[in-house]
Amino acid sequence: MSELFSAVIALSVGGILPIVILSYCLVKRSYVKAFLLGVLTFIIFQLVLRLPLLQFLSKNSLEFNLFQTMHPIVYLLFLAFTAGLFEEVGRYVMMNYCLKAYASFQTAVFFGLGHGGIEAFLFLGMNALIYLISPVHSEIATSDFLWGSLERIIAITFHVELSIIVMKSVEEQKLHYLWFAIVLHGLIDSVIAIAQYSGSLSLILTESLFGIIVIGLGFYVRKLKKEWSVLK
Repeated sequence: MSELFSAVIALSVGGILPIVILSYCLVKRSYVKAFLLGVLTFIIFQLVLRLPLLQFLSKNSLEFNLFQTMHPIVYLLFLAFTAGLFEEVGRYVMMNYCLKAYASFQTAVFFGLGHGGIEAFLFLGMNALIYLISPVHSEIATSDFLWGSLERIIAITFHVELSIIVMKSVEEQKLHYLWFAIVLHGLIDSVIAIAQYSGSLSLILTESLFGIIVIGLGFYVRKLKKEWSVLK
């Protein structure tokens, strides 16, 4: 399979798919707010708050840099759980203050599609687009785009599941759902990061593990759907 074709697949997953979902919302005139708030949540709580804070610490704190160097595994856990904390709290804040009146399973799904969609666009779609329009193609292995596409599909599904769990927290005003989402997000990011860092699992096994976890979580989310008290 050529690099060009794999880049097209990556652009389809990371660029065209989010646009198609947004277009569907616009045409149906439903869940547009949820989708866009999902996008905004990732931008604010990851790109505006978390990542600049980590960059600031890396540039200005000798202790932080020593911590990274001397305790790489603990540092990976730190990154994983701060990602979970910022993103899940961000979901809760946005849902609680902007979508509380529309709290439903379907609203959560489109919120998660927005959150996962913008992440896929920034981390996969943009790279594929640059590769396709660049007159000089960089040396990117076909597998990079293909595995990236599979990972984004799994990650988008994961974001939808986490959004459903957090929406349940908002709808029932029970914070244990929020804490479950934070811990779950941190644990899964930790397992993937440590496996990649240590080289203990191949890329195939790592993505397979991620996929199996997401499929298993889907059964729990399905249970939440059945328990949902109000479907709007």
